[in-house]
Order: sequence, then C-alpha cells, then structure tokens
Amino acid sequence: MPLINELKMEEVSILIKKTSVKPLNVFDTTFYPSADEPIDRVLAYFLVMVAMDHRLSRPGRPYEALINGKLYRGADLLYYLGTKKFKEDPEFFTPERLVFITQSDVTEWLSVGDVSPPDAVLRAHLLNDIGVKSIKLFNGDFIKLLEISDDFLRKKDGYGLLDLLKIFKAYQDPVEKKSYLLTKFLTYRGIFKPIDNENRNVAVDNHLARIAVRLGLVELEEEFVKKIVKKIEFSHDEDVILRLCVREAYKILSKLSNIDVFVLDDVFWVFGRTVCTYDSPKCQECVFRDVCKAYKNSIFLTEHVYMDTWYY
Repeated sequence: MPLINELKMEEVSILIKKTSVKPLNVFDTTFYPSADEPIDRVLAYFLVMVAMDHRLSRPGRPYEALINGKLYRGADLLYYLGTKKFKEDPEFFTPERLVFITQSDVTEWLSVGDVSPPDAVLRAHLLNDIGVKSIKLFNGDFIKLLEISDDFLRKKDGYGLLDLLKIFKAYQDPVEKKSYLLTKFLTYRGIFKPIDNENRNVAVDNHLARIAVRLGLVELEEEFVKKIVKKIEFSHDEDVILRLCVREAYKILSKLSNIDVFVLDDVFWVFGRTVCTYDSPKCQECVFRDVCKAYKNSIFLTEHVYMDTWYY
C-alpha cells in the first residue's frame, strides 16, 4: 500500500509558499462562458466539458493544434473548442440535444484539421447518458442538481452534489476526479457554494499523481515501483489505491501550507504542464528540486501507466 511521507509533506509545504499561488481564471472567455451567461447554461457547459476531460492525448498522438498562431494542447484545446461551440450553439449542451449526439458529432466538434480526440464513440455515449438520465430524473433541468444538494458536497441522505453526480457514467470514478474538477469550476463561478468544505479535495489527474510520486509525497511499495519502472500497466484497483493516497496527501499538504485545496490543485496542475512535465521535466526550473525524490533517483521520473479509462 502507498504511504504518505509526512517529512516530505513538511518540506514541500515550506517551499510551495514561495511559489506563485493563484486560482484558475474560470471567467477567461477563451475557454469558458462569459460572466453574464445564465446559470443554467453555464452549468450545462461545465457538466458536459468536464465529462469530456480525460485522456485527450495518447502515445504518439498528441491532442494539440495551432490556431491563429497560438498552440493549444490538451485541456486548453478541449475547452477552447467547447467555448467556440457554446458561442455558436449553446443549445448543444442541453439534455435534449445530448441524447442524440453521435460519434461523428463529437469528432466534428472536437477536431481541428487531422487532430481529434480518441474514443469518440465512448465520449458520445457519456454525453447520451447525461442527457437521458437528466431528462428522466430531473425533467431535463440541470439546476435540480444544485437545488437537491443544498450546497452540500455530501449529505447523510445521499443527495450531496458528489453523490448526485455518480448518477452519470462520466462521473462514476471512485477517486472522483471529474466530480471535484466540476465542483471546483462551479465554486469559482459562484454557482455552487459548498457548506461542507471539509469534503473538498483535489481532482487527481495524471499531473497530480505523477508529481506526488516524483516529489515523494507518497511512498510506493516495491511492486508498484517495479511496474512504474518497467512501464507495466496498473490494474484498476492498483490505480485507485494510488490515486486515493495521492488525494489524501494533497489534502494534508493544503492544511500544512494553508493554501485552499482547490487553489493547490490549480498550482500543481499548472506545474505539471509547464515544469514537471511527463516526458521532459525542467528540473533546473523547479522550486522543489532539492527535496524531490525523482531528482535524486531518476527511476521515479516515469509516470505510472493506466490507459484504459474515461476518468482521468
């Protein structure tokens, strides 16, 4: 079982206070709806886009495109195209339309030239699932999710926002990466104001998992290390165990550094995309270099493999 390294947490918490700490700007109209859009449309946009936010790039097939002289890659390209669609056809994101979305619809929407996301059939299915269940359970009104939750992430009656999102296939991840990402977006937009802040967590994507292992926030057992070094794919349960430990580690780090857990999520997500990257980490630019486990032992530079998923 992975273990949280308390000493490393202390070291990193001290250093992170020296970094630039600021939340994601979810009002940037390049990627998100403008501030004057009605709540129901904004909620629909984020519910759909986060459902699509997984495994955009594959080995040898990056999801990136040059648009008007600017390179958009991964999530940036996804949300750029999402916002473009929202401006052109906001009804696209309604339950009534989601029910009928096809593989070709997804491919046409999220492609630029010969660049397209993988698993268009699965992505269409996830959106169909949201549409059908929203109509059957909420009369096609996404706002019901907020009303029923009463601004709770979890409720004893099982109807907190995190609980309700599990209705949808896209949000049934046991580590709740997409659910926490959506919650963060809605919280930043002021649409959802969680009462039970103790239930907030980071959205453990591949960047956050990779960084936690590299820094040594979590200590892995020998079997996990061997799989990472040999690039052997983790099983579903092994991946869940690792990510749950990583999620708890960041929650502790949030408390130690006195940085909001959602903001901490943003900081390490950006850090993972710009400095502690998958294939060519810029260690000389890293504020954590002197305490980083992977900097001292390069075998930990390799990211654990778990490809067959629509969660991360």
